[in-house]
Amino acid sequence: MTTLFDDILTTVQAWSLREIAEWRDMFPTQHGASLEDFVVRACRRRDVHMDMRNVVGQTGHYAGQSWREAALQPQYRPGKMRGVFARFERNPGYYFNGELDNGIMLGSIDGTHWYTDGGGNHRTVLARFACDRIARHTGQYPLVRGVSTCHYHADMQAWNLFCQLSQSSKRHAEAITVSVEREELRPSAVPGGTDMTWRLRFFVYDRRFGGIARAEHIDAARFCAYARHVLAHDGKPSWRDRVHDCLIADRNRLVYQAGA
Repeated sequence: MTTLFDDILTTVQAWSLREIAEWRDMFPTQHGASLEDFVVRACRRRDVHMDMRNVVGQTGHYAGQSWREAALQPQYRPGKMRGVFARFERNPGYYFNGELDNGIMLGSIDGTHWYTDGGGNHRTVLARFACDRIARHTGQYPLVRGVSTCHYHADMQAWNLFCQLSQSSKRHAEAITVSVEREELRPSAVPGGTDMTWRLRFFVYDRRFGGIARAEHIDAARFCAYARHVLAHDGKPSWRDRVHDCLIADRNRLVYQAGA
């Protein structure tokens, strides 16, 4: 049998021409915050069996190249890529018998599309081609054994409302400013890994009423209620809001209707 490298040279697969996506693009930054700031749970698992067809990108390294280019003309540490291919020929079972031992680390925000993040960029490229060749010869696509994964869960509702509220505030002389921080909670041990959780805390500074601004630290649920209320009135205080502003003397309380 020809070597895996020779097989890549002589057999062009359509999937291998796709661009390797950049993991960092999955965490966009808008209005001074990143989607990463809104991650509330990270599920880490060890010794996972992975279908490498679901791996679509990585952090840096070969992102921007096609998979085929990364194998044949790697833009990062070409000597290391050649070494990975040479070791595969000496021990082709390495990726399928558990010897990998979490040597590929993958991250995802949707649990479907995975990106190499934290280690194993070279191995990921090779494994994609190795699995493809086995599938073409046997008719069955193998799973790589011994992968480490981390599935990140972001509070998308809070993120979307934060972006909408920040955009709305720009149209009104930035009368509202919002910052967010995460409070890490105790990790939980689960079979095969660890779940890490965070609690979101928002600081909202509201200058829409004139005079002394209103400001308050609130949790994610209250922030979402506040943002929906403000957006429902196009960022402007309603007449009820102005009445409540007069009635609520404590400037450390925001004015909004939770049911908005």
